[in-house]
Amino acid sequence: MKRKMIGAAAAYMAGLFFASFFTDTALLLIFSAMLAGALVIAWRYGFRKNDHILMGAFFGAAICIFSAYSAVRYYPAVAMDGKSGSFKGEVKEVVRYDGGNTSYILSGMINDDISAKITFYSNSCEADYGDIISIKNCTLAKPSKDYLFDIESYYKSDGVFLSAEKSDGVSVEKRNSRKIKKLIANYREDIIFDFRTALGEESGDLLAGMVFGEKRGMDVNMKTAVYRSGIGHMLAVSGLHVSVAVLVLMTVLGALNVNRYASFIAMELILVFLMVMADYPVSAVRAAIMMNFMYAAKLFRRQNDTFNSLAGTVLLICLVQPYVVYDEGFILSVAGTFGIGVFAQYMTKDMPDENAVQKLVKNAAVMLCTTLCVFPFSVMFFDETSLISPLSNILLVPLCSVSMMIGLAYALTGGIFDLLPISKAINEVILGLSDIAAHIRFTHFSCDSKAIIGGLIVCAFMTAVAAALFGSRRFISVCISLSVAFMLIGSGVERIRRNSVLTVAVLGKGYNTAVVVCKDGCTDIIDLSGHYRSAAYVRKYLMRNGISEADNAVLTEKVQSAFPAYKNELEFTQVKKWLIYSDTDIASVYLDNMLYFYDNELSVERGDCYIRFNSGILTVGDENGEIAFAESADIVATDSDISVCYGRTPNDADRSRDDIIFLGDNNNFEIVLSDKGSCKIRRL
Repeated sequence: MKRKMIGAAAAYMAGLFFASFFTDTALLLIFSAMLAGALVIAWRYGFRKNDHILMGAFFGAAICIFSAYSAVRYYPAVAMDGKSGSFKGEVKEVVRYDGGNTSYILSGMINDDISAKITFYSNSCEADYGDIISIKNCTLAKPSKDYLFDIESYYKSDGVFLSAEKSDGVSVEKRNSRKIKKLIANYREDIIFDFRTALGEESGDLLAGMVFGEKRGMDVNMKTAVYRSGIGHMLAVSGLHVSVAVLVLMTVLGALNVNRYASFIAMELILVFLMVMADYPVSAVRAAIMMNFMYAAKLFRRQNDTFNSLAGTVLLICLVQPYVVYDEGFILSVAGTFGIGVFAQYMTKDMPDENAVQKLVKNAAVMLCTTLCVFPFSVMFFDETSLISPLSNILLVPLCSVSMMIGLAYALTGGIFDLLPISKAINEVILGLSDIAAHIRFTHFSCDSKAIIGGLIVCAFMTAVAAALFGSRRFISVCISLSVAFMLIGSGVERIRRNSVLTVAVLGKGYNTAVVVCKDGCTDIIDLSGHYRSAAYVRKYLMRNGISEADNAVLTEKVQSAFPAYKNELEFTQVKKWLIYSDTDIASVYLDNMLYFYDNELSVERGDCYIRFNSGILTVGDENGEIAFAESADIVATDSDISVCYGRTPNDADRSRDDIIFLGDNNNFEIVLSDKGSCKIRRL
């Protein structure tokens, strides 16, 4: 094995994935098949006994390190899930929200015995970096997964396994420490404030995202437009940011004839600045380490290899942070870097680039190869993935890079180098084009079928095996084409299957309930509780299932607040008709497609499918059965095959009946009526 670093890194990552996911039988079988494929590749390339020993050692080491970390850090902490206890720890991270709410990450001890990092939310605790927060009594709980966001995996990759809830006796010990951290955090917020002031809210938020990876204040529709247009990676500080910043720096230093040692030190300083200002995201750390490998090779007059550098970087990060395999950003960053630095270079190395047209074609091929490497993981992790990213990366990323460099120069000089008006003009063009692209249906793809996503991952792996075994670009292209065909045909068949049956999605958090009814290509939205957050759950469901048009949106409670929430969240969904359960006009302007039905029963019928709302009870059904939705006091009045009780359920409710579903924290599921008298329930 010539490239031992690549073999060691691959084996180590494989060991981490095996240790983290091997409890699932299906995943274990898939992983075993992948391992068999890897052994075939090893045989094909003539690996010797020592090579197998090396890779086996790294594979075993990864399992041991992951297991040891879990035994020492993870399991003792999660054993406190649902239990009460005390906690005392240092403030490591602070996120302040509008309304006085603050989120902290604390590192300390549970009951003066168990070492742990936890999250803590407060609207009255005035603490800062380095301060000590003591909680006399609290309920410790694992961060709960939610349909909107998998917060458990998000925190797990950073070693945060618990959250403090129902806290009593909270006190803060002020400590005059972490001065540099506080200074950097305050400076970062000041620069972001300057961006928003000088560029306007949307353009300023875009620049803050491109420079610092800050997306918290970004409007949800603007974020969707940016991701649909294929430039969402610009909102995460990663390889492109580091490469552009270092390229500009080295160009300037080269023009000034600065020697290579001083240039290397200057590069280190700007890399540290980028990582610190972005709060050390793993994608930025990965890019910084790789940049060090590349320029260190030049500094010591050695040959740099992108694949080796990537492997070494991955190995270093995984050694320090075993749970990084749960980090979506890390996986996407590695896949993207492999795509642009390894796979694209291999596939396009014989393509001519002598004139402008040939260079454009080659750049498009490079972007396509990069997109193909990232695509399976984008489909797996996100609601949607862009289909036009190769084109947008050629057209829009150069504009984004110019705007980003202007913002970075402003941040580096404390506002002395101020070209923000230029950045504003560029950002408005980017946002305008992104919004146009986001409203076009074929620019993005979504899939909610685990079978298709799993099949796509397997296809990607089989393509990699075929590439390693045969090394033919034509054969690789055929494999990729077949994988894409599988995805498109599979998703098409899945949508046809879903359209042929009545599917009722129950969405929301806790007792708040919204219902989405789908059949024969028609979609109806019925909000039953009126909570403004339910609109976000409906939005996610529609996006994940590729639904861009709704026949009816029905609001039955708190319509004055529910309507603007739905109107905003359904920006990219065409609603043909708004049906409002109210006797007063709630819209600030008259809408031709808005109707009121306060004194009447609502009835929507299409063929054998019907939707009715009367006296607070919603019934949905077809020839295969009927589902009724009612609050606990009215649930006895329903006479349907399945009854769903929403709202707060009395403690003495009869929970033994199989035909009644009581909602609480078990919202977000689908009921599928496919055969007479039977149904299937699928958790989302």
